[in-house]
Amino acid sequence: MKSCKLVKDTFDDHLERECKEVIPLLEAVALIGRTLAKGDDALADLVKPVRKPPKVDTIYLVKLDFRADSGAPLAVEMQEIDDAVLSRYRWIGNNVGSRPQFYLTTDRLEYLVGQAPENLLARLEEAGLENGSLYRRLSALVESFFRKLPEGSRVLDPQRLGVTTEDLLSATWEESAGKPRERAKAVVAAAAEAVKKWALGQLGLKAAEAALWTVLYNGAPLVSDPDYATVVLRDKEGAVDKGEPGVCSVCGTADRPVAWDFAQLNFLKYYITDKLGAASGLVEEGFTRNFQACKDCFQGLLRAESFAQQNLNLKVGPLSFLVLPAFLREVGLTRADLEAWAERLQVRVGVLADISRWVEKIGGRGGLESELLDFLEDLALPFDNAALLNFLFYRKSKSEFRVLALVKDVAPSRITRLVEHSHRLANRAAALLGPDRWWLDLTAIYRLVPLSEGPRGAEYKKLLHIYHGLLTDAPLDRAWLIREFVALANIYRTGKYKGTNVPEPKAGTEEWEWTRRLLQANLFLQFLREENLLRGGSFLSEPLAMRELPEDIRRYLKAMAYSEEEAALFLLGYLLNQVGQKQRDRGYENKPVLEKVNYNGMSWTKVVRLANILVDQLRQHDIFRYNEGLFAAMKKLLDARRHNWSLSPEENVFYILSGYAYATRAAIRARAEKQNDTKGGND
Repeated sequence: MKSCKLVKDTFDDHLERECKEVIPLLEAVALIGRTLAKGDDALADLVKPVRKPPKVDTIYLVKLDFRADSGAPLAVEMQEIDDAVLSRYRWIGNNVGSRPQFYLTTDRLEYLVGQAPENLLARLEEAGLENGSLYRRLSALVESFFRKLPEGSRVLDPQRLGVTTEDLLSATWEESAGKPRERAKAVVAAAAEAVKKWALGQLGLKAAEAALWTVLYNGAPLVSDPDYATVVLRDKEGAVDKGEPGVCSVCGTADRPVAWDFAQLNFLKYYITDKLGAASGLVEEGFTRNFQACKDCFQGLLRAESFAQQNLNLKVGPLSFLVLPAFLREVGLTRADLEAWAERLQVRVGVLADISRWVEKIGGRGGLESELLDFLEDLALPFDNAALLNFLFYRKSKSEFRVLALVKDVAPSRITRLVEHSHRLANRAAALLGPDRWWLDLTAIYRLVPLSEGPRGAEYKKLLHIYHGLLTDAPLDRAWLIREFVALANIYRTGKYKGTNVPEPKAGTEEWEWTRRLLQANLFLQFLREENLLRGGSFLSEPLAMRELPEDIRRYLKAMAYSEEEAALFLLGYLLNQVGQKQRDRGYENKPVLEKVNYNGMSWTKVVRLANILVDQLRQHDIFRYNEGLFAAMKKLLDARRHNWSLSPEENVFYILSGYAYATRAAIRARAEKQNDTKGGND
């Protein structure tokens, strides 16, 4: 019993800690919701966007118009989907989880053909709206065009509508096997398929173009009836209406009904789980210790959740995240203020997530990046000092919403600082290495860290650790980062892209890709060093005094703040490239000299051995005379630190590859300049 009590106490302590961390976030989100609640149409705040399928230009709402007056019993029409259509036809998604479906605008036609109309009738009765227009029209529709199956449920009958000539419902029921419930599902699926095929044929639509379906009766949309909004909101907020008075965990009021059932929520539900195993004390009453909300706050959470998903949702590669602002004080935002503020916030964080995309958006590909800072200044947030940002990284798969990480309390000014620093460093890189996309945004960093990918997507733990460090000013371990960069280069070398987030480059561009990534990795280390976010490694107290080196190499080593050991390895890598280029010129496709680099790490002894091999190779290919100065400088630096070499085997490999990458870029740049000179001369 003692051990059980210990487990229980530990579990309760854990819940208490988690609540302390999460409640401020929920308070912030609820404040957004209360601001939105100043609008008149509560259901309009819950309207969702529709994702357009790949390779589909236009998506449509298909209207099934049931006719009771005269003519054909079913007509069909379509309307291109835009925000106005989504709002007018009340697209708020389907009911979450295993809850009964009763929405009349849906992306699942089988809901309209099966359970939704009858479930809606039941909800109208519960709400005392059985004398209303919606109830009368929907009852007439069900009576006229639905049939009751042997197990009691009702299904739309395609034969009554003239969609089929045969009795599809009876035939499917007889042909199906299993329990009555499974047989009913088969009948609904068959009826939905028949109606869909008929409707798409009438409209000349492809299946992927029909994104949503809704119901009309004698030409009037049933979802526009006020009773529909009443029932939907009643269902979403019903948990509060049934609750007992208690203390609201969000606003602290103690005299209002509160509820702890938050099944209607989506991503916020993650923190307010309805599983008994998460209840304090492992009893249902324990949920009241976890979290409970009054009606105003619950409505606020509902609205804010929908608003955030539509207006504050961003991506880095395939990784999605929400940016949830937490206002430190009441700032008196109007609804219009909040919408404008959110728009600017999304742009600002969007720039940090993918600068390339935003530069192209404001100035076109390859141009106007110099105007980026002016662009950012125009996005200054009027309440910068009044809010902190929470980054919620998540993975969504069907109905599952899985939180991967929550990075809390990020000042908006930090986003601007990171973007501005990245922009300055990119300009310096362009001067050192030539023009390219050198910006270090979240997307570029995503491509520097190899991640394992499985059936459920990538394992983002390592990447999120880096993002957390950047956003919260927490130092990152230099040795760990270098191991990751070497692992990335090894993926390119071995071609083992499958099962990773590293895209396979086009044939013939492999070396270009990995050397570019290595140079970006060097920039990232320098970025972290300048932000005081790098833990471990040596730092130069004095600049390298290597006047015998070419000016461009000396400038690069100085800009990257290389130590003498790092510079020695860099030069070794540069010479490695010179030998490799000569081998390529002589017909070796894979540059055999690269096999002398062990990507698992190279000790000091192996580094010296590689240096000895290179001097032989330089002479063998008759290019030592062109590289004698570099070799001498490299040897001088190696010898100077031979008794106290401090770099790890992984670091040795990283800086050798960095020199190789720099030489590759320099060769490409020299060829391009030569071509331009030739072209200029010909002109």
